[in-house]
Parts: sequence; C-alpha cells; structure tokens
Amino acid sequence: MSQALLGIALVILNSVIEGFAQVCLKKSTIEPLRKLFWVGVGIMFFIIEALLYTAALQWLQLSTAYTLGALSFVAVTTFSHFMLSEKIDLERWAGLALILFGCTLIAIQK
Repeated sequence: MSQALLGIALVILNSVIEGFAQVCLKKSTIEPLRKLFWVGVGIMFFIIEALLYTAALQWLQLSTAYTLGALSFVAVTTFSHFMLSEKIDLERWAGLALILFGCTLIAIQK
C-alpha cells in the first residue's frame, strides 16, 4: 500500500471515529443518567481521532487531508440516523452523495 493510500485510509477511519464521537456527545444530552459515560467515550474517541489525523498528515498534504475530512459529515449523519433515530430527508442524502463524490475525486488524484 502506498503512503498516500495509507494516509487516505487513516483520514477515512478518522472521519468515522469523529462521527461516532459526535453522536456520543449528543447522547450525553439525551441520557442524563449516563451523561458522564457518553462524554467520556466521546472525548476518548476525539483523542484517538487527533492521533490518527496527525499520523495521516505524515503521508498526505494538509489540503488533501482536510478536504477528505468532509467525510465526517457523512459519518455524523449516518450514525445519527442509526443510533439516534434521526430522520434524514432526501435532500440531505443527496448532499451527502455529492460529498462522497467530491471526496472520491480528491482521493483518486493520489
């Protein structure tokens, strides 16, 4: 695996981790009895995210890594739909598809 592909894989994983961390923080607001648990889990995943992102920057230009970070919008929306039962309308799914398309264009240049 080339270094660029490794960097891209780390940024994708990073986006998934960020999405999960964001949903954990949201859960802390809707489950008051487990607030500290969800905040702790969210912070733990944000720390992991920061470490992985730093590693990814070793192999990717910042402009590429930051642009691919838009995948976190897809991850947050997907986790929100499945973990929080949030309703996602067709327009938002279309917007997420455009983000996926744009990130694909950036990634295939590497």
